Amino acid sequence: MKRIAKPSSTDHMSCSRTGRETLDLSHLTAVPLKLVALGPRGTLRLYLIGCGGTGSWLAPHVIRLARFLREAHAMNVQLTFIDADVVESKNIYRQNFCQAEIGAHKAETLALRLGPAWGVEIGVQVARFDPKMVEHQYGDIGLLIGCVDNAGARKTIADTLDHTGHGWNNGAYSNDAPPLPQLWWLDAGNGENTGQVTFGSTSSTKILRYGFPHHPDSTYCVHLPAPHLQHPDLLETRPDETKTSEAPSNISCAQMVWAGAQSPSINSMVASIAASYLWRIFTDKRGLTMFATYCNLEAMSIRSRYITPESVGAVLDKPAAWFEQRRNANRAMRPVEQAA
Repeated sequence: MKRIAKPSSTDHMSCSRTGRETLDLSHLTAVPLKLVALGPRGTLRLYLIGCGGTGSWLAPHVIRLARFLREAHAMNVQLTFIDADVVESKNIYRQNFCQAEIGAHKAETLALRLGPAWGVEIGVQVARFDPKMVEHQYGDIGLLIGCVDNAGARKTIADTLDHTGHGWNNGAYSNDAPPLPQLWWLDAGNGENTGQVTFGSTSSTKILRYGFPHHPDSTYCVHLPAPHLQHPDLLETRPDETKTSEAPSNISCAQMVWAGAQSPSINSMVASIAASYLWRIFTDKRGLTMFATYCNLEAMSIRSRYITPESVGAVLDKPAAWFEQRRNANRAMRPVEQAA
């Protein structure tokens, strides 16, 4: 079972001085995320890390996006599927696999099935994710799409993300704003009937202070808190992760579906939300305006945290006024040109 990060009770509702809850209308003041533009020879590198419960449903969306960006946007896109596991019979009721694929490696069989159908070349790594798999050249943008089911794998992704921007953290850019992020992390996770999608670029509060370059006007955002900064519990090992496979309490998501304990549609629901993030980031003219989304299939509800100084500041336990007002910062930034 994937880890579900529980949002704060104040994520979507706030309390007035009378103690009554009021509706969060931050979506009305949300500002768009702006990414650094690809270089003339730059490549958008998409890494789908985990091709099981959520990753297998997200894979077709990622391939469609890659095809669309290549044809409609003339963008050079490189796609890589990463997963060490093989398809088991218990997987086919919850994951995007069929009877004929039992015994095949998940990353490989998805690439073989979907790649030729969409005319998209897909790199495959039949192994656990390793930071060395992430390629980077000048002018590139990288996106780690995490669909993993344990804290150890998320820790590796977090470490990979945190290694970016270290030059500025060590003082190399002490007299100016930090460089714009070229590596981002979109994380998807779920519980029995709930799930979340979180998106960010860094865990450094020093960098995040420059997240809204024109604050208080706040016309756009360039840095967002990483998933593990939004929800530190994502990196905490669950008790069932340390148990042996013979332990009665260590049952898989597939076994939970058989027992009726987990919704068979929660993974595809989370994948659809993650896909919406991807399309908004790269194709929506307004841009992405939220950085965390939570769904609950029991209540049939979806709620988001929107990109505002107040919402991002709440993650950091900082007021909106904390963000630097540097109007000349990030002058070299250009947003990714987005397709119509």
